[in-house]
Amino acid sequence: MVKGEMMMKKRKIKDSVCLQDKVMMAIIYICLPMIFVITVYPFWQTVVLSISDRKSAMEMGLHLWPKRIEITAYLQILQSQSFWNSLKNSVVRCVIGTLANLLIVSLTAYPLSKEDLPFKKGITWIFLFTMMFTGGLIPTYLVIKGLGLLNTVWALILPGVASAYNILITRNFMKSIPSSLVESALIDGAGEFYIWMKIILPLSKPVLATVALWVSVVQWNAYLDALIYMTDPDKYVLPVLLRRMLIDNQSSMYVSDVEGLVSTEESVKSAMIIISTLPIVLVYPYVQKYFSKGVMLGAVKG
Repeated sequence: MVKGEMMMKKRKIKDSVCLQDKVMMAIIYICLPMIFVITVYPFWQTVVLSISDRKSAMEMGLHLWPKRIEITAYLQILQSQSFWNSLKNSVVRCVIGTLANLLIVSLTAYPLSKEDLPFKKGITWIFLFTMMFTGGLIPTYLVIKGLGLLNTVWALILPGVASAYNILITRNFMKSIPSSLVESALIDGAGEFYIWMKIILPLSKPVLATVALWVSVVQWNAYLDALIYMTDPDKYVLPVLLRRMLIDNQSSMYVSDVEGLVSTEESVKSAMIIISTLPIVLVYPYVQKYFSKGVMLGAVKG
């Protein structure tokens, strides 16, 4: 009798769990398409507006598909000298900033990953302190101005060239590298710099690729520092140009109508957004395979 009651209770519990699982799966299947639409539609509407003709682009409401496809806005942007100057400045900032950050981060993280480093805890706490407290906008501006870096690419790169968070993530990853490899190299007569370059860096590709992705996205999208430190329009980066076109409504100053190419401001702004987003979208798939691995392994050890 007791055994039968126990079996009934277990069956009820199992049925209840199965019902909960079915309800949860139903909720997931209902919510996922909604989340997908909410996430993708704004980007899709921007694409549609960028290739729509003047009449369609000026219409209010949802834009699911262009009534008539035109690439006039893209042609106007590609014929704008301001766009090419800004693109060049953004590429230079992104490439130099990413490489400099990787160099400083890897050079700093390697000694911090060694157990016999003198004052290791104190140095680590100094890095942690910079994550909680910063010098502030005005003191930073005065330092940049005092160094004569205004209107130079170094004003955009040097203040963030050493990220404490990236250093700690990279240090934690390098801790997971077997110390026997380093010891064997030292016995064979290799120096620390040779070990860092020939052993540590090749084995740290996953975390370095992750850091490179983070830094490149930040460098490409950042506009506040460029807005503050750059007063020469020829030194504008792409996000600053995009901001002036979208928020300040200055599209006509940077993208003028070319003979035979006339588009609406909405189409030009949308095309500018797509062009600005495209480089990161194209680069991301190549480093995606390192992303999860680098973050997980970099967060294992404290």
